[in-house]
Amino acid sequence: EVDFGSNLILLSITLSNPPRLVIMALRLAVLRRFSALSSVKASVNCAKESVQKFKASQYFEEKYFWTKANVGPFFLMLFITPTLYRSFKDWYWTRQLRKLNTEEIISDRYEWLRLSMIKDEVEAQLLSQVPAGGVKPLMLGPSTPP
Repeated sequence: EVDFGSNLILLSITLSNPPRLVIMALRLAVLRRFSALSSVKASVNCAKESVQKFKASQYFEEKYFWTKANVGPFFLMLFITPTLYRSFKDWYWTRQLRKLNTEEIISDRYEWLRLSMIKDEVEAQLLSQVPAGGVKPLMLGPSTPP
């Protein structure tokens, strides 16, 4: 729960005497904000100690495994591994094929540009060979019936 009344009083005091009280208010705010940090440090230290104490030979020994060991994480990892593997594989190949698709698109565009340039050069060469009067139409037979 946050007590807004005390914060408003601190604000009004701070505005009347800024230098010393601002520092005090900021100090209190920081202490409030990071007071839960010590409990986080304690839990991290506890987890670190449990990892350091772990011995695979003792954990997987049959009697200890089925009677005393916390087997939840082991079976959870055992059941989730195929899903994680499949997800990672799909992510990897999607990324690779997307990259390949981009490369193919760029390659196709360069190929189209190369063919268009060749076509333009051929057309320019043919236009330079056209006679001065132009090309005469080709007639396949008489223009009037016999």
